[in-house]
Amino acid sequence: MTEFDLICQKLAHRLASADHLPIDAGEYEQAAVTLVLRNRDGQADVLIIKRAERAEDPWSGHLALPGGRAEVGDQDLREVAVRETREEVGIDLQVGGRFLGVMEPLQPVTRRLPLIVVTPLVAVAPPNVLLKLDPREVEDAFWLSITELQREGRSASVSYVFAGQTHQWPAYPSPRGAIWGMTERILTRFLALLE
Repeated sequence: MTEFDLICQKLAHRLASADHLPIDAGEYEQAAVTLVLRNRDGQADVLIIKRAERAEDPWSGHLALPGGRAEVGDQDLREVAVRETREEVGIDLQVGGRFLGVMEPLQPVTRRLPLIVVTPLVAVAPPNVLLKLDPREVEDAFWLSITELQREGRSASVSYVFAGQTHQWPAYPSPRGAIWGMTERILTRFLALLE
């Protein structure tokens, strides 16, 4: 059994079903992101994007996962994940891809970010997947080895100054910069499922 097959098997048993994920019409906006996995000669990679620089985006320029907010007309959070992944990186998860499940939702921990609940889904990309980035939303995208993520761990950090105080966050290193914030939290939970 390859590393990729073993990871998919573990996730299929440890994740909740990605079917029937209603959009909660409560006080918080709803969003979905997708950990898109690729089989690279039996090894497993995850897709990371660099969000385009946009003044109205609080996560502008960050390394992240494909995804975004629910919109009018979206039937459920799985549909949000499918739509956003297709729009941002050109991968149609409904054509040759498959969902392995859904992780627990999470929210930003800092008050300067929007009141939003983000639901991470895990999916397998179609074979021989090609990326087609929407430059309005995604500046760059790359595949990162899950083995490398596990080996490196949160060995990087990011520092920012807010209100005169320096704050530091743990991060995963990558060839394109540090992966921190909500994406770091999602990746940490994801990697814990593989232990």
